[in-house]
Amino acid sequence: MIRIAVCDDDEYMLEKLKFMIDREFAGHTSDYIIKCYSSAGLLLDDNSSTAFDIIFLDIDMPETDGFETAEKLRNDFMQCYIIFVTSHSNLVYRSFDFQPFHFIPKNPADDLENMISSVVTRLMEHMKQHRKIILENYGETAAIYYHNIIYIESARHYLKYFIQNRDDPVSVRGSVNDAESDFSSYDFIRIHRRYIVNLKYMKSIDKKIGKVYMNFNGKKISLPMSTSYKESADQKFTVYLRKTL
Repeated sequence: MIRIAVCDDDEYMLEKLKFMIDREFAGHTSDYIIKCYSSAGLLLDDNSSTAFDIIFLDIDMPETDGFETAEKLRNDFMQCYIIFVTSHSNLVYRSFDFQPFHFIPKNPADDLENMISSVVTRLMEHMKQHRKIILENYGETAAIYYHNIIYIESARHYLKYFIQNRDDPVSVRGSVNDAESDFSSYDFIRIHRRYIVNLKYMKSIDKKIGKVYMNFNGKKISLPMSTSYKESADQKFTVYLRKTL
């Protein structure tokens, strides 16, 4: 379930935003809920009990404005997607301090709907890894988010799943070719006959020496890249960066 919050002190704009956002998400998924707030305080209270995944946040609000709200969210290590929505386009550069996913100007009004459509499409691309895969290993069953899988290594008839914030991999009987097919739509790519990596954790590619550098739980590691995968891996990594940056 994707939890979405919309916060704006203007009741008319709040309803308008909710209608547009609801319509756009409905075109991508049915697994979401939208809650509306007319003040940052109400939003923060609800978020403290059950965190939101996405927050559309007005900047110019009384008492606690959008920047103060975003700062509180980031100080609490909230990893939600923040989209600032404001009439003051001159504030766009200040908004970068709070790591927003995007900035949507309310004016001109004709562009608002198109901007929301574009942002929601990009959001869904980012969030497609927020689904779970069931890994079964010698009686242990683990539900793992795709976005927490850093890479997969083939070892004979088994696949080793290296997972974020976990020391030991989860080993599951399986074929690397089947895994490549299953994971390709979730931004995983094959770089070697034994390795499939998550583009989210790729830092760089060195085609000269055949290495892929990964962010592995805060450490930079390298994995071998076969000559036959160099061009496709480089192209897919470039396309991924263009989509996500």
